[in-house]
Amino acid sequence: MTRKIASILIAFFVISIAHSAKSQEHMQYSVLAIEYIGESDKPITPIVISDSGAGAEWYRTVVLKRSELQLTSVHVVSASLLEKLVADAELWHGAAQREQGKNPKSPEAVSVTVVTPQSKNTFSYDTKSAISLLDALQKCCKHNESLRSDLSHFQSRIRP
Repeated sequence: MTRKIASILIAFFVISIAHSAKSQEHMQYSVLAIEYIGESDKPITPIVISDSGAGAEWYRTVVLKRSELQLTSVHVVSASLLEKLVADAELWHGAAQREQGKNPKSPEAVSVTVVTPQSKNTFSYDTKSAISLLDALQKCCKHNESLRSDLSHFQSRIRP
């Protein structure tokens, strides 16, 4: 009887460790995600950029809660390109905050989420600031035609 209880306890312990590891899984990924928030008469596909396929898939399914049937532009890029994109998004955030402080709030916004092993930050931009940010991001990925094209398409969809 004692062996049976010990076996059950060990099984619960192993399951709890596996579950804990699975819930902390996101901490090993780096992701940059761009989403339109607001109403639109045209579809605006979110963009998920990661330096690993697992990171992109984790963000798409767990954070965005999107199934394979829901359209999401997913890009796996080199770690160095992702670092440049993240740096631009973070740098742009400060400038956009100052500019947005001068303008009234709009119900339409672009949400940019940066997930790294160290932190998770979400920045909100009005469409004008987001268009400028997307210009900057496109310049970073001039050698990645697919990503540049998706950023350009997203940008054209949010233009007033």
